[in-house]
This record gives sequence, structure tokens and C-alpha cells, in this order.
Amino acid sequence: MMSIKERTANETKDTLITFLKNLPLFADLSNEVVARFSDVAQIKSYKKGHLLYLRGEQANFFYIICSGWLKLFHTTEEGEEVSLVMLTKNKVAGESAIFEHGRYTSSAQVVEDAEIISIPLALLKEQLKINHQLAYNMLTAMAEYRIHHEVQIEQHFLYSAPQRIGCFLLGLCPTLEQKDGVVLNLPYDKTIIASTLGMKGATFSRALNILRDETGISVSGTRVTIDSMERLLNFVNGCYAYYQPTTPPQKNHPSDL
Repeated sequence: MMSIKERTANETKDTLITFLKNLPLFADLSNEVVARFSDVAQIKSYKKGHLLYLRGEQANFFYIICSGWLKLFHTTEEGEEVSLVMLTKNKVAGESAIFEHGRYTSSAQVVEDAEIISIPLALLKEQLKINHQLAYNMLTAMAEYRIHHEVQIEQHFLYSAPQRIGCFLLGLCPTLEQKDGVVLNLPYDKTIIASTLGMKGATFSRALNILRDETGISVSGTRVTIDSMERLLNFVNGCYAYYQPTTPPQKNHPSDL
């Protein structure tokens, strides 16, 4: 399928407007308002490893992911990296800078080749002052992020490292009503998965071995096979109550519009 960039100018504009209107941030906004954002939007492709912005930098843009993965992280004074969250298609990054004196609150790096839309932050700030629906959408997104963060903290306290990896794998499944023999592909490097789950590399490896023994999953490179969904669900216990799909439905990808 063609990406947004591969379409003609008119097709790109119409596709971009439709794409934006399907995002929670722009939900229930008029075509006129959404068109103002699409008119100044830029679509670029980035390779794995590209640093999109750094924490504390002056923020000129916010970003919407069309494909690929973006990592938000902090770096401690000792130089240690702390992963905060992984973002994939349809997710927004950098928008919170408008509440922090126009500076990014985290650093962002592309961890898998990505196509990303950038939109001037000044336009978002301007529209938030006059558009109540946009302001409501923004507050809703911030509340959802806070709840997600609280859930992550609770998981770290209540569940073991193998259980948290099991929940991560469940999050790669579009639904828990899967048949046995589900085959998944890890979306990014295991070191990043470990960091996101609050583990060191050695801890992650040991926990993954325990998960294999307890649930019968098999791992070969980035390929994971879940032979028994029941065994995996039973092992992670109540952890799966926090389950949410890691990747959103494919139908909202701009290339499919």
C-alpha cells in the first residue's frame, strides 16, 4: 500500500484530513479546524536511531506517528537512560510541551523506521484557547496517559518480571480470544522491551526463560509462538486485567484510508 507521501498532493491533503479526524485528539472537530492543522503538517520518514527531540529543548512542533515506533525517555545525571513509554501509529508526542513553558518534557527517539507527521505547536496552543472540544480531547488524552502510567507502576509492584513479559505479549494480540498457536513478532529490540518493563537486560533474559518453562511459549529471534493462550493467561494471573492492545486497529492507519 502507498504511504501518505507517495500520493498526489490533492490525495495527500484529503487523506491527511481523514486520518487526523480519526485520531482522538481531533475527534468531533469541524473539517475547517482539522484542515488548518493538515495545511501546515509535514510528513517525513525517519530511520531507526533518529533522535527526534531532546528533553528541555525549545519545542516548535508536536508529532503524530503514522507507522513505526517512537521511544520517549529521560536520561539521568549519571547518563542512564530511563524508558517512559513506547508510541506507535496514531499516537501523539511532544504536545505536552505547551504546558511546560514550550519545552519538551522528555526525549524522543525512533526505534523502528517510522513515518511521522509534524505540526507547529503554536497552532495547537492557539486552537486550545478558542476550541473547547479540542481542549476536552487534550485533557482526556492526558488523563488516559496518567492512568496508563499508574497501571504500569502497579504492575511493577504486584507482578513478577515473567508475568509482566507475559502481559506485554498479550498486548501484542489484537484480542484475548485467540486460538492456540498464536504467532507474534516483537515490535522492537528486546533491550528496549526490558527497559520499558522496568528490567535490566539480564533480568529480562532470566524472566523470559521462566516464562518459557511455565507457559510453553517459544521464542526465536523476534518471533514468539504462544502454544496455549490458556496457560499464558493463567500464569500472568490478574495482570491481564490491565491488558490493552499494544498496537491499535489497522483500519486507522493513513495508508488504509
